[in-house]
Amino acid sequence: MKLLLIGQGIAGTLLAWSLRRRGARVHIADGSLPGNSSQVAAGIINSVTGKRFVKSWRFEEFFPAAKSAYQLLEKELDISIWLEQPIVRLLATAEEANDWSARCALPDYADYLSESGDAGDWAGLAKPGFRFGKIHRAARVNFPVLTSAFRQKAISEEIFFEKNVGYEEVEKWAADYDAVVFCEGWRGQENPFFPNLPWQIAKGEALLLRFQEEKSVRQIGQMLKKTMTLVPQGDGVFWAGGSYQWHFPDLLPSEGEKNFILHHLTEMLAAPFEIVGHVAGVRPTVKDRRPFIGQSLVRPNVFIFNGLGTKGALLGPFWAEHFAEHLLSGKLLDEEVDVRRFISKN
Repeated sequence: MKLLLIGQGIAGTLLAWSLRRRGARVHIADGSLPGNSSQVAAGIINSVTGKRFVKSWRFEEFFPAAKSAYQLLEKELDISIWLEQPIVRLLATAEEANDWSARCALPDYADYLSESGDAGDWAGLAKPGFRFGKIHRAARVNFPVLTSAFRQKAISEEIFFEKNVGYEEVEKWAADYDAVVFCEGWRGQENPFFPNLPWQIAKGEALLLRFQEEKSVRQIGQMLKKTMTLVPQGDGVFWAGGSYQWHFPDLLPSEGEKNFILHHLTEMLAAPFEIVGHVAGVRPTVKDRRPFIGQSLVRPNVFIFNGLGTKGALLGPFWAEHFAEHLLSGKLLDEEVDVRRFISKN
């Protein structure tokens, strides 16, 4: 089977890899348009999220698939992208601490959460006055390294087109392929082959920080979370974010969001820091927080693999494998992600 994938963020990268593993002929087209969230995201995998500390959707299935895929990609591309790293959770109120304790007492959460008497690696950097919890089943994936390495491999094998394929060109391109799959991220909201989908596009921003006492932070091997999340990036740099903007005038980092992030960081941190970077990207988020996967009703050999949203690092590998099996072997799509749950012929 010969396929064209349009878009090479994390969705396009993982789907291309999954298809090629099964013997498909894959070409990729991507023109590096601005606003790509895969290039600025921290790639966090968190097993327990939200104000109610609830286990992530189907985590027991998705996490092993993610770990296996990223570790295989590390070997194939000779890169380092996967790091299992616990999260120190700051608990600001007695109610939060009680809710955390209640979750820790549940048998289903025993391997995921624990209470902690201190801030772990963040001791001396986090502000005093918090109680602490720890999330054990967590990791991060270096998206920029992965997508760049995969692109270089695709270029070397002459299967990559550095081109933005316009929607008006798809009919021409589709004639040469068994299937065309859109993996275009947030721009999918404008795709005429998949109209009226319930997107909830969100622009996110993050700051890159360096603490003034560098010697004390270089060995930090944990993430820190409250309203914002701090993620060690190596070489003394930390990713700090992210914000959500449902309405935004442009794709650029903004002063307003910078101040919003700083406000929350000052609630979390006692140690002084400097800002060494400010990044922004647009997340392809979906109203029901489930990916868009499947076939267009407008053109039969046009498909979509999109909407991984804020949990793309966790969801991407499992659903890429699932969709590859659907495309190549006819496996039925899971109804929870099949795009036809929204598409109407009317």
